[in-house]
Amino acid sequence: MKSRFALTILAAAALTSVSRAQTTAYTNPVGYTSHTLKQGINALGLTLQTPALATGGFETVTPTTLTDNNVTYSPVVGRTYVLEITGGSLTGSIFEIPAANISGSTISVITTPATNLVTLGLTTTATYKLRVAPTLEEIFTTVPFANGGVLKAALSAGSADIIWIPTGSGAYAKYYLKSSTRAFNDATTNVASPNVPIVYADGFFVQKKDLASASLTVTGELKTVGTNSVLTQGFNLISAVAPVGLNLFNAGLEDDLTPALSAGSADEVWIQQPNLSYIKYFRRSGTGAGWRISGTTTTLTQAQAESVILSPGFQIQKKSPPAVNFDLNVPAGYNSL
Repeated sequence: MKSRFALTILAAAALTSVSRAQTTAYTNPVGYTSHTLKQGINALGLTLQTPALATGGFETVTPTTLTDNNVTYSPVVGRTYVLEITGGSLTGSIFEIPAANISGSTISVITTPATNLVTLGLTTTATYKLRVAPTLEEIFTTVPFANGGVLKAALSAGSADIIWIPTGSGAYAKYYLKSSTRAFNDATTNVASPNVPIVYADGFFVQKKDLASASLTVTGELKTVGTNSVLTQGFNLISAVAPVGLNLFNAGLEDDLTPALSAGSADEVWIQQPNLSYIKYFRRSGTGAGWRISGTTTTLTQAQAESVILSPGFQIQKKSPPAVNFDLNVPAGYNSL
């Protein structure tokens, strides 16, 4: 898989679905990423984001609700939104918000297990962005590969390209583009499944069936702060989020992974290569502490770690419980954009 990135700095007003008196919202730097998809299973992530529909701060914070008196939200029924904390002690934290939980000037944050926003440390000094999570239709279009699109469509999942979206605990929901309807169907049940969202913290797989390569282009905003999520035991498919510049040295992985004297006991980072194979890395503890390629006995220098670029989607294999909080940096230069 080969990726390209182009960036443009825009000072144009962002289109929003909120009402804010006498205020013009401006976009972050925007651009596009282009990924070449090869036969096999391609690990991807959304490294550019949909425009922020609302930004600002909250006048009221309760254990389950957040209110911004300067905004009247207009959510689209059935869509999923991503609330991103961009300033304060919880910077980088995100919450998935169904449209039904957004009303007037208030966002209700209801999670399983339940999250107490006040106990978590969210206060009225925090700042935020609210984005809509893009759907499969918006990311891939419904144009079949044979007609110039991205995905091979077919009457059944057995012949079509498959999109794998993680659902937690190592499980995946799988979808394909049905040729007769040009709509996305569940690959297990064959039932039509429109408007399936992808949240940018999660990676996803595209299983390409045929030899001919395809190209996926994603446009959007550059995310200028890191992203916090959770690692559970087993394989965690992660989006790099940053389109360029993120590597093994500056991603900030080392403080969230369990090191060990050998790869067999350590958490491992699986980074996909252009031929869709993986190279695995772990944190060596004790003598010679630092990053190593799994199966080797030499610790990488800083320059060598900096040369290991994270693939758009990569995996972290967590060897043991419990679940831990995980923060993924953006390159330092993003903060000034």
